[in-house]
Amino acid sequence: MKAKADRTSVPYSYLIDNIKVILIFLVVFNHIIAFQLVKTEEVIRYIWYAITIFHMPAFIFISGYLSKKPQNVLKNIKNLLIPYILGYTLTWYSQIWLGKSMDYELLRPTGTAMWYLLALLVYRLTIEAMGKFRFIVPLSIIFALWAGTRPEFTTYLSASRIVVFFPFFVAGYLWKSDYIREIRKFVGKWVLIPVSAVLLWAIPHYMIGNDIGIAIFRGNHSYKLCGLTNTEGIIIRLLMYLVSFLVIYTMLALIPDRKLPLTYIGRHTMGIYFFHYPLLIVMNGLFILQAQPFMNVWVLLLVSFLFILVLGSLPVDFIYTGILNLITFLLFKKDKVIRDEGLEEEYDSDEDKYEQLNRRRKAIEELAATLETEEEQKAHTEVINLDEEEKEYSLEELMEELEESTREVDSGELLEESEGQEIDKQS
Repeated sequence: MKAKADRTSVPYSYLIDNIKVILIFLVVFNHIIAFQLVKTEEVIRYIWYAITIFHMPAFIFISGYLSKKPQNVLKNIKNLLIPYILGYTLTWYSQIWLGKSMDYELLRPTGTAMWYLLALLVYRLTIEAMGKFRFIVPLSIIFALWAGTRPEFTTYLSASRIVVFFPFFVAGYLWKSDYIREIRKFVGKWVLIPVSAVLLWAIPHYMIGNDIGIAIFRGNHSYKLCGLTNTEGIIIRLLMYLVSFLVIYTMLALIPDRKLPLTYIGRHTMGIYFFHYPLLIVMNGLFILQAQPFMNVWVLLLVSFLFILVLGSLPVDFIYTGILNLITFLLFKKDKVIRDEGLEEEYDSDEDKYEQLNRRRKAIEELAATLETEEEQKAHTEVINLDEEEKEYSLEELMEELEESTREVDSGELLEESEGQEIDKQS
């Protein structure tokens, strides 16, 4: 019972929202450079490989961490399945509008970014059962390594990707907020940056040098279709798991856990994920991304930043949730109000409560420090009073001793006088 309570506890954290802002930016940037720039710039190709290794695994890990509450089938249909259908249709139509040919294969979401919503739907509907298995993370990794050898795992229903990325989701699901506090206390955590950087350079360097495609990181095909032997595929996929978990650990340990100017975007990532890819397809189809100014990495970084600012804004989020509310009302005729929970499940506490709890925690710490000071002063005063009492007691004893000595001396003198008088009389 206690384990279940711990698993369903997800206190609000600026850290998680800050991580999601970074990851959604990398999603947009990785997609925008993939259209043209990676074909002409070798350095950008390295960056493209490095980002692809970990950005979706990290996103899936965070989604698993935020999926601890008991899952509701109807709620997941509204928040994930409907956006999946709408997003796939929007991407398909953007290609048709440009005059390109694209089959409408809703059950095979290649060429779109919507596969993740389908995967997330499957994860959330199965995680309560799967999360009870012992050693589920290593077992799911072993199964994913084996799945790469089998041709049955394909793009149909994103089966291959669902299997390949499931270890990250279940690891996030089992991850506790207490673990975050512990790793942030780790003294040598800064060494994670150079170690991650070296691995994120070495792996792309080996793959590009040996003409190995990026498809293995996307998890969409078997090793054979990626142009690899089973041994090579297993090794590279293992390296992906290793590096991705290391980068996730680094983010949890080092990214600030405080409110930043862009932290609010972490609560509105669904609109960014939903709209950005169709917009990029249109921009590329209109040759905008092939124009000379857009063949510069700094320009594309700026464009990616503008994408997350605009698509992560409250008006866009209002439009997105409004459309879903309308469709939900038409389909279900009740419970029409939904929140943007496609990529981020509800926390147990919202942001305002988090700030209140922070203020209360600081107040308690200050009060505890004040009480400690008062206790110390009280103890010090008691010691002084005790010393004074001991001093007074010692002085009284000394006076009594002096008086007694004086009486003894006086009585001795009187005795001597009386004896002298008797002798005088006798003489």
